[in-house]
Amino acid sequence: MSAGTRPVLLDSWAARSCPVKTQNAFDPAIHLPSGRPATDDAHAAESEAELFTGSQAFADDVCTRLASAIGAVDLRATGDSERSAATVGAIGDGAPVVIAPVLPASERGHRTGSPDALVQAGRTPDGRPGYLPVIITPHAVLERHHTHAEFTWLSALDDPSPLAATLSSEQTFRSGRQGPLLQAAHFWRLLEDLDLIPDPDSPGLAGRRLTGLIGGDRPRTDDAPLAADGLVVSWLDLDHRFIRTFSRTAASGWRRRSVLDRYDHEHAFRVAVASHAADSSAGPGHEPMVSPIVVRECESCQWWSVCEPRLDADDLSVRISKAPLDIREIATLRRMGISTVDDLAAADLEALLPEYLPQVQHRPEPERRIRLAARRARLIRDGVALERNDDDPIDLPSSRLEIDLDIETSPDDRVYLWGLWVDDPDAVLASSAGRPGPYYLAFSSFDELDDVTEATLAAEAVEWLDDAVRACPDCLIVHYSDYELVHLRRFARNFARPGSPVHSGDIAARAGHLLGSGQFLDLFTVMRRHFFGTAGLGLKAVAQAGPGFSWRDPEPGGLNSQTWWSRAVGDPDPAIRRDSAERVLRYNEDDVRATHELRAWLRGLPSS
Repeated sequence: MSAGTRPVLLDSWAARSCPVKTQNAFDPAIHLPSGRPATDDAHAAESEAELFTGSQAFADDVCTRLASAIGAVDLRATGDSERSAATVGAIGDGAPVVIAPVLPASERGHRTGSPDALVQAGRTPDGRPGYLPVIITPHAVLERHHTHAEFTWLSALDDPSPLAATLSSEQTFRSGRQGPLLQAAHFWRLLEDLDLIPDPDSPGLAGRRLTGLIGGDRPRTDDAPLAADGLVVSWLDLDHRFIRTFSRTAASGWRRRSVLDRYDHEHAFRVAVASHAADSSAGPGHEPMVSPIVVRECESCQWWSVCEPRLDADDLSVRISKAPLDIREIATLRRMGISTVDDLAAADLEALLPEYLPQVQHRPEPERRIRLAARRARLIRDGVALERNDDDPIDLPSSRLEIDLDIETSPDDRVYLWGLWVDDPDAVLASSAGRPGPYYLAFSSFDELDDVTEATLAAEAVEWLDDAVRACPDCLIVHYSDYELVHLRRFARNFARPGSPVHSGDIAARAGHLLGSGQFLDLFTVMRRHFFGTAGLGLKAVAQAGPGFSWRDPEPGGLNSQTWWSRAVGDPDPAIRRDSAERVLRYNEDDVRATHELRAWLRGLPSS
């Protein structure tokens, strides 16, 4: 099929991405904001985002490992103009592994692109070497499961063939992370189009249609890793049915389908969307097949300035950003005449549910989801950011020594900052004497961290906090969510473990005493019990909505602080390093001041 004289060729991102992107890319009347005409590569932004987040470095490392396989052909250093012919040559020679291949497009299958690697796994029906695709993603693609892992095989990177794989007894693919799985299915279908897929009935494949993924997982088989660093090729049976999808014919309203079923459906739909958009014979009134619905990928999408004007400012997908309804849920409501927050706020849910629920059974608890969305719509309409769940009194403990605690972690989840807001008006602590009021205290490091340096910093914080508890046994240590306690427990285990590079019986005892003191208060659990947040119950949202607290930084956020820390550690400009460190400290100070202000606000609320 082709649209006019332009063939519809879709890359591996199309099936996992918003179909409006495909529509915009093939509509000759739509141009990118830069003025450039749309191209077939509608998903360059996602690819660039993957590179930016470090997946290219991960992929390079993995490919170097794959290149150690006996007979592997590594084409990464081959010039672009020669790689296609080199790929043909490597396949013709039956290379066991081909790294960075370049495959021809398939016009009959409407597919283009190349996987990260090809692995030989038998013979094609006509006797030539047959290959399976392997893709690389830095994200985890597996999860532990004890009853449904019989379709997952793992092989080492230095011998990646599925014919040498070990069946996992505990690992299964994550059904909620379908993006990489759909991409892998795309490349399997492309190889099938090109007659390069091994016969599934080849010895060792046992009728299975497999595709390989190398993720950031470190799975184990038979209680032992396959490699020193734990990285493996995870082989997915494309016919295994484990993805929950909507079904009009199933009594339950949903069925479990395979990755290949899911991919074929999504790919075919986007081919139809692209063909319809590119139809140059269409006259006036030629309506697009799909309309924009805001999803997470819109934040970095090159087409946002094209889609945004087509959305009502009060569209449900625009206004409800916390626990948002998904594409199918939004589309179902639109068909029922409910498009905006005002529409949903005014809707009679009891009358709506009998028609709505049968169409959204692809999601667990669809009724709870629509009721939460309706509540948020009502609050947005009424301009309410926080709503009480009850009239119960909010009982908060108090003490003459109250300490607000917040940690900051690096991109690799190492704690580089323990921030404290110390409210000690009676000077219970000697260090508080002479201070006019609450003060900020930080244990921080703006150098690269390893296990020992991270633990050394944690030991300083543990000692200080334990001293505070011993000086004032009824003191209050306040945090927001359990993140701080999770890391405290991790350090306590490491300090207590003999043979650990950070083993310290004294600090382990102090950490145990601190954790067992019973003086920690998770303010998030208090907020969750008593309040519903229109924008959720994150600290930024509730501290601004309740006490009206404002962060001094114009872009406060945990992910941003990781960027600032990276600059403070590694930027070649000493001024940037200094300014970035100060920015992190100022941000962390505002975090602990926010929990302090939120607690004061809660104590000041009327009791009923």
